[in-house]
Amino acid sequence: MTKTVVLIEPLLRGSRLQIVANFLSALAGQAKVVLVTRKDYASEHFSELIVDAGLTPHIETVDSDLGGAWMRNLTSDEYALFVTRMAAIARDLETCGQSASFVFMALDDYLAAYLRHALVLRKITRAHELYCVKYRVEYLFKLNPGLRLRSFVLRVLTSMALGLSRARLVTFDERLQPGRRIAGVLPDPWFGDFSPRQREQGRRMLGLADDAFVLLSLGKQDRRKGFDFILSLLPELMRDQGVVLAIVGRIDKAFVQAFDLAKRSHPGRIVHIDAFVPESDLPAYFASADAFLLPYSQDFTATSGTLCRAAASGVPVLSTAHGLVGYRVRQEGLGATFDFGDAASFMSGVELLRAANEGERAMRAGRAADFASRMSLPVFERAVRRFLRIDS
Repeated sequence: MTKTVVLIEPLLRGSRLQIVANFLSALAGQAKVVLVTRKDYASEHFSELIVDAGLTPHIETVDSDLGGAWMRNLTSDEYALFVTRMAAIARDLETCGQSASFVFMALDDYLAAYLRHALVLRKITRAHELYCVKYRVEYLFKLNPGLRLRSFVLRVLTSMALGLSRARLVTFDERLQPGRRIAGVLPDPWFGDFSPRQREQGRRMLGLADDAFVLLSLGKQDRRKGFDFILSLLPELMRDQGVVLAIVGRIDKAFVQAFDLAKRSHPGRIVHIDAFVPESDLPAYFASADAFLLPYSQDFTATSGTLCRAAASGVPVLSTAHGLVGYRVRQEGLGATFDFGDAASFMSGVELLRAANEGERAMRAGRAADFASRMSLPVFERAVRRFLRIDS
C-alpha cells in the first residue's frame, strides 16, 4: 500500500516554501502527500516551485490568513487550527485502516504552541509516526557561553516537546547525528543550472564590467540578514574603485532611505534588482559574483539554501563566523568569515578573497564543487525517503 505523508506547513513562504517543494520532489511517485497550510497559501513563488513543476499535492487549508507573512511565530490559537485539521485527517486514515507519517515543518515557528498541544498530538498520532523538522538547532550545542541560559531553556523546551508528543527531530545540521530522538539529518538541497558557466550571462544581466570585483547579496535585505551592517560599511567599501555591490531583492522599508542615498552617492557602484526573481534567473545572478555575502545577524544560526548555490556556482562566500553557515564556510573551505559587527574583520575578508591567486581560487573552487555535490537535490531526496522509510 502506498504510504501517506502529511506535511504541516503554516507559513509556506521563502525558504519554508522551498523546503516543502524539495520534500514534494523527494516523495513524487513514492507516497501520497497531503499538505496542510494557510488559506492564503497561493503565491507566484508557489506556482513556480510547485504547480509549474507538477508537484502539487492534495492541499488542506485551515481558516488562518497570515496576511502574507514570510516569517513569524504562530500563536497558540493559530496553531490549534492546524492541530484540529491534522486530527481530522488522522481519523479519516484510521477509518480506512491506514497509518501515515505526519511531518511538522519548521518547528522553529511554533515551538511554544507545539509544546502546549504536545499531549494532544501524542494522542492524535498514536497510530501514526510524528516528525518535527527544525532549522535552528544551534542551542542544542554548548557552543556559546554568552547564551547559556537561553540555550538551556530552548534545549529543555525542545526536549519536552519531542518527548511529550512522541515525535522525532529532523534537522539540517550535520553536527548532530541520527539517533533515538533524531530521525534524520538532511543535506541542504539545491537544484538548477548553477555553475561558473553562467558568469558572463550574469554580468550582462546586471550590467557589470568584466574586471569589477562584485559582492552579491540576494533576498530580502533586513536586519536579520545583516543589511544594516552592510550599509554602515559602504563608505569604506566604496573607497576601492574596483568593488561593486549587487543587491538582488527587496530592501526592508527601514533602510530604503539610507540605501537610496548610498546609490546616489556611489553611482554605478551599487546595482539593485528590486523585483521578484524567477528561479531560472538565479544561476546567472550567483555566477556573476566574485564573492557572495551572508552577513547574518547573531540570532540567525540556521542553514541557508544560498550557501550551496554559491558553492555550485564556484563563488566563494563571505559570511559571519557564527552558526551553521559560519561553521560550514570554515570546515569546507568555502571562503572567509568575519565577526558580525566587526568592520575590520569584514574588510579583511574582502581583501583575502580579492587577493587570492589562481591556485588558491582553483583549490577553493574544488572544495566548493565537492560540498555542492554532497548537498544536491538527489542526495536530499534519498535522505528524506530514508528517514520516512520509503523504498524508492
